[in-house]
Amino acid sequence: MFVRFLSLTASLLVLVSQIYPVDLYQTLRVYGTDNPTLEILHDVGIPLDHVRIKKDVYIEVVASSDQTELLEQNGLVFDVLINDMTRYYLDRNVPDVERDFELGSMLGNYTYSEIMEKMDTLAFSYPAIVSEKDSIGTSVEGRTIWAFKVSDNPGQNESEPEILYTGITHAREPLGMMNQFYFVQWLCENYSSDPVAQYLVDERELWFIPIINPDGYVYNESIAPNGGGMQRKNRLDTGCGNGTQRGVDLNRNYGYGWGADNSGSSPNSCSETFRGDSAFSEPETQAVRDFILTHDFSNVLHYHSYSNVLIHSWGNDSLPDEPDLTTIREIGWEMTKFNGYQVGTGWETIGYGVNGDAVDWSYGDAGLISYTPEVGSYQDGFWPSENRVIPLCRDQLYANQIFGLVGGADYILYEAGASNGQGDTINFTMTIQNRGLMNSDGNVIINLQPYNNLGSFMQFNYDIGELLARSSTEIETPLILPNTVPDGIEVGFTISIFDNSSFVRVDTFTVITGMPVELFVENAETELDAWNTTGSWGRTSSSAHSGIYSITDSPNGNYSDGIESIISLINPITLVGVNYPAVMFAAKWQIEDNWDFLRFQISTDGSHWTSLPGMYTQSGAGQGTQPAGEPGYEGQSGWVEETIDLSAYAGESHVFFRFIF
Repeated sequence: MFVRFLSLTASLLVLVSQIYPVDLYQTLRVYGTDNPTLEILHDVGIPLDHVRIKKDVYIEVVASSDQTELLEQNGLVFDVLINDMTRYYLDRNVPDVERDFELGSMLGNYTYSEIMEKMDTLAFSYPAIVSEKDSIGTSVEGRTIWAFKVSDNPGQNESEPEILYTGITHAREPLGMMNQFYFVQWLCENYSSDPVAQYLVDERELWFIPIINPDGYVYNESIAPNGGGMQRKNRLDTGCGNGTQRGVDLNRNYGYGWGADNSGSSPNSCSETFRGDSAFSEPETQAVRDFILTHDFSNVLHYHSYSNVLIHSWGNDSLPDEPDLTTIREIGWEMTKFNGYQVGTGWETIGYGVNGDAVDWSYGDAGLISYTPEVGSYQDGFWPSENRVIPLCRDQLYANQIFGLVGGADYILYEAGASNGQGDTINFTMTIQNRGLMNSDGNVIINLQPYNNLGSFMQFNYDIGELLARSSTEIETPLILPNTVPDGIEVGFTISIFDNSSFVRVDTFTVITGMPVELFVENAETELDAWNTTGSWGRTSSSAHSGIYSITDSPNGNYSDGIESIISLINPITLVGVNYPAVMFAAKWQIEDNWDFLRFQISTDGSHWTSLPGMYTQSGAGQGTQPAGEPGYEGQSGWVEETIDLSAYAGESHVFFRFIF
């Protein structure tokens, strides 16, 4: 009996010795957004790259229990919005019934062992296009950091453009890894059927590092095996105990601008933005650096979560020089064409600067076009619900495709215009751009075909010669129409662009014959008798696109907080018998990013409203007054001319319009 008791006690001691401390993380609403408040938040070690700010009111942050205690000691006033982030992530989880992509065991994300298995399975299932995983270094605790390649000859080093995608620099951000595997699966499953997938595999070398910080990720798995672990840094012993305060922030440990100041990174070894003792002090960042420098990459994506933004250099408040800035912005805008992410520097997108980060080193020292996509909204957080994993991966699919394409030569119809010529002709002017980062492979060939087979071109094929990286050329050509073409018909051209090795890029440009018919016009020069308004909508003469007046939601200064303001058309408009209806208006705005939102909406009954996208809308972030995924306007602009397509409502007898803010 005594021996059994001793044996049981010894077993318990062994079990207790393996239990890791679990730090409590909370979401706090800290009142005040002035510089002293932000400095205190930074000084206690709270990263400010994933916050929600209501200007001059509050800032919402994620803080550990130790950090919360320090905020109290510094006299900050705050409310606790979420008491336990790990429990919150688990309790809100909705399982995913979709199975077009295999999910993992931690809120849909792969565990460390599942990541290893996934890389092995891809190489086994698609050996012709996916390489075996390749060691590029080891972590602080001795785990291997792996990379693998997708290409038509994965075991060979070919003279093709190389592109790199990385993930899990921060251990609590698994979406950077998951969307890589989603993209790779799409490439593998569509290689034989999709021209873009085939071209990317055949003419690029796509490299993937799914997990840069394996130690931090394994630690999160140990303290929260079902997901929701809050370790951010690596697991270097920095004298801060064995909890989540231990380690170096790998995204402050790169060499470019390392330690430039103590606000973009921290010298405090227990801070969550601790930059390490020196640039590249950590084996994880050394591995990424050495891997990049031993390859000929043209561009790199360093994935993180969250904020629905695409961040480029610089980490301080400056911008890259031209022509790089235009290159970076134009590629970024194309990447975010469908997911609506805001493109800009850290200061422009999240109001926060960094130093020693991977993007600045990749661009500033390695000379690569580089971005950080911050995947997911504020509501998604670090560990989205399982049913959000696949949608968030889908959001990045087009961005990943474009990023692979622009790593070499990539051709687009950059711009097109039309003007009336003599007789029944339309003169088209088109600009062809190589938006990629490498020169064309031989001469670029253009083929034109009349849209809908209406009309003919005097010349159908053009050899425009070699097109250098990021350069463009202009073509002018008349389309001769038959004199029987009536007004209100869509005409134009389909253009095919290719070189010796590219896939055939096909684009279409159309115009409507005849003069447009105006069904309703508002110039704001008289009272707004055609509109119902709530809130403070009215006219102003302080700024106008043309004439003297314009319509504004806030004619007496800045708009107020928390007040819904609507201006809606009183009488409906009929679209019966109308071909290609559209709404056009001039607008300018200054609206708080990722919080406030202006939407243009349509209704067929005056009760049920749908937000419509235009050329300048962004996708709602799911916070503040921004419904997740809905199109609307935020940020700041000068006067722009917006066009919104109403083709889906052609033939409707009653349509109403409104702006809601």
